[in-house]
Amino acid sequence: MPDWMTATLASVPAFLWIYFGLGIPWALVVLPRWDWRNRALVLALAFALGPAILTAGMFVLGSLETPLLGFDLILIGTAILAAIGAALAWRKKDNPPTTEPEQEFSRWGRDEKLLLVLIAIALVIRWVVVAYWPFTAYDALWVYGYEGRLYTTLGHIPNSIGYYPQFLPLQFTYAQLAVGGISDHAARAALPFLHLGSILAAYVLGKRLVNRRTGLFLAAIWALYPHVGEWSRFGDLEIPLTFLFTLSAALFLMAWTGKSYRRRYALIAGVVLGIGMWTKPTMGAFIWGVALLVTLELVRLRFDWRAWLPRFQVTVWAGLASIPLGAVWYIRNILNGHNAIDLPPGYWLTQAARSGVEFGWPLLALIIGLLFAYMALARSHPANFRKRITTALLGLTLILAGVLPSILNSGSLSVVENRMQPPEWLALAAGAVLLGVTLWRVLQRYATPVARTLTGKIIWALLLALPYFVTWFYSYSYHYRLSFPIVPLLILPTAALLAHTFTRERVARWRLVPRVLFGAALVALSVPGIIAPLSDPNAGSDWLWTDKLPDDMAKYRSGNEALLAVVEGLQIYKDDHPGAILHVVAPGIDRLPFFFPGDDIRIHTAPTHLNELEGVDFFVYGTPETTGAYETIPLQENQIVGALGLANTGFKTSPVRQAWSRDDGIFRYEVFELHVENRFVDPKESLHDPAVPVVFGDMIRFRGHGIGGDTFWPGRPIFLQLYWESLAPADKDYMVYIHLRDREDNVIAAWDGPVTNTDDGRYYSTLVWEPGEFVIDERKLRLPDDLVINPYEAISYSTYRLVIGFYDLQTEERLPVTIDGQPAGDGFTLNERILLLPEAPQ
Repeated sequence: MPDWMTATLASVPAFLWIYFGLGIPWALVVLPRWDWRNRALVLALAFALGPAILTAGMFVLGSLETPLLGFDLILIGTAILAAIGAALAWRKKDNPPTTEPEQEFSRWGRDEKLLLVLIAIALVIRWVVVAYWPFTAYDALWVYGYEGRLYTTLGHIPNSIGYYPQFLPLQFTYAQLAVGGISDHAARAALPFLHLGSILAAYVLGKRLVNRRTGLFLAAIWALYPHVGEWSRFGDLEIPLTFLFTLSAALFLMAWTGKSYRRRYALIAGVVLGIGMWTKPTMGAFIWGVALLVTLELVRLRFDWRAWLPRFQVTVWAGLASIPLGAVWYIRNILNGHNAIDLPPGYWLTQAARSGVEFGWPLLALIIGLLFAYMALARSHPANFRKRITTALLGLTLILAGVLPSILNSGSLSVVENRMQPPEWLALAAGAVLLGVTLWRVLQRYATPVARTLTGKIIWALLLALPYFVTWFYSYSYHYRLSFPIVPLLILPTAALLAHTFTRERVARWRLVPRVLFGAALVALSVPGIIAPLSDPNAGSDWLWTDKLPDDMAKYRSGNEALLAVVEGLQIYKDDHPGAILHVVAPGIDRLPFFFPGDDIRIHTAPTHLNELEGVDFFVYGTPETTGAYETIPLQENQIVGALGLANTGFKTSPVRQAWSRDDGIFRYEVFELHVENRFVDPKESLHDPAVPVVFGDMIRFRGHGIGGDTFWPGRPIFLQLYWESLAPADKDYMVYIHLRDREDNVIAAWDGPVTNTDDGRYYSTLVWEPGEFVIDERKLRLPDDLVINPYEAISYSTYRLVIGFYDLQTEERLPVTIDGQPAGDGFTLNERILLLPEAPQ
């Protein structure tokens, strides 16, 4: 059996205990007695409560400085809690339900069984894929997977940890504690349980708001949605958050639209909302959805406070129940000096798509709804059909005019260029109003009371999702996965319409051929979602049954080539220094600590002075991460970034030396060895100092130079090294000029620029030089392409010479030079005499 499968199976019993052994008793305790027969609801709630109880307890243990996070202690604690839950459920089991809900317990139809089989196949494939891969996604390496490794190593949660809450990282920790060591595969065994939870929650939402067939259609569409299949293996927060958002929405809407156990359902919805907040702060958009519902209900009732009060109470109960677990992490962050919530950098808002593509699910529901509504109207009221259909088609045309341009241009324009423009928004708004009014009139005039009630429930569900949708659309639509939490709510209208159109009874009455074609259509539509996890943009589609990724390092490298080059090099250093703690400064390179959870990897600081790197083994500069970390700090104040230009000079006083680098086309990393003390070591033994001191502006002493030749011809590069010593702090950011001059002091060629200027614009500004520091400035000199060399004037070595000096770029004022303490103008002439040739010698 492969190692990845063995490691996964090793932690599965631990998760079965939490999700079933701990979760089910407490789900039975909190649910009304009549819901015990609703297995999907019981399991969905168990899958939320079990890990919530586990991680809440681990948070208490892990917050103590004593390392108490151990599997034995956790197992004893969960066993006690499970026993208490089982005892309470046992006492409740003989209590008959006070009211029997309208629930369906009939057998599944053939098409329904087919959908269940397709979902099961998809889950099996996703389980295998999850087991095969370690963590490779950016956020999983940066936060969730890393924190799971860190807590496993330390036995507690360091106070330095902030940012996202702990529902997922502590489950990863629990699994690794269960198997006795660091293992991505053991940790990731939690993901299929949460994925199944999201499918169960979607089923509960559709079943309890509409009917069982709607629930199944909703669960199937969500489970077999190709984007969900693609993202199911990455270990991110979006699928767990979808599970909790959908389950909380289902329970809240059961309280909002139901008549029995409203307080109970509201309290349970609040608990699940709190678990969602314990997972990711974006769950807070659910609160805005509830606020929207309460406000619209008050308006609908024309400010009848008494009629409004019952639903207001539902929101209060849910809100109060969400506070204990929902708020604890954010309070803890504040107490530890962190931000309560860290929002993504402003850059990501600039990448939000805001195009018509993001309206995909609402458009699908709208088109199917129109077809259904007007087919029914044509049959029952043909006289009114033409008038209504004309208005509806006009509204639909306006909506399509608003969204189609950006849909059709998707991929051919930049993100900003493809955003919906004001005329498109105007068309969309006008069409939405026109179509909404038309459909409302059709619904009120021609629909049955049952249809109106179901439509009302669906509208409440969509309104609950609206604030999240608006936030995602405007700020975070740079990636489809961030919309997942509300996708089941957006699918609900489509699922209800399809279930109403293709009822079980209607499908059962079809002849054999239509039934077979219907089944074949279901299979064909499901295949993309089933096979989606098997395709990887970097590894291709054959990685599961070939040996192209023989171990986890090869899997990590898939899509993270440059990062893994850094990791492998640092690991070699660790292997050469057994027992030593690795000290690395890597500003903004969030994924690096994942591979070294027990070492000192500093990613949250952006030091600017070399003395801040004393005792550090390596400095890692990453593009774009470190570039972003330093984007607000000018080079004139950043000694470290400027000093990186000294890395390849080979001069023994250089404080940094580039050890290795890698560019994979997306990320580029440069790893530098650090010898910050070397810059104060006098290299006099290896220099040829001028016979007498040469000083520029009483601040910089010229200590000598080296040149790779004294003969120039077109196209030939010659390297020049200038050696400087800092005598006093510089008052300005001085540039160096290097002039090739003739006997009449005319400038033939000039090579001006800052010290150690590199191709990427980094340079070692004189403003960051420290007194006593020795600096090497290496230049590549090449004659200008348009320089015309007169062969008769270039035959003598005495014709040309090189003159160097410093000047202020803003004022072009040059620093005065003293030689042996005596004024000597504003430049110093090197002793070489330069020969120019019109062409390369033969």
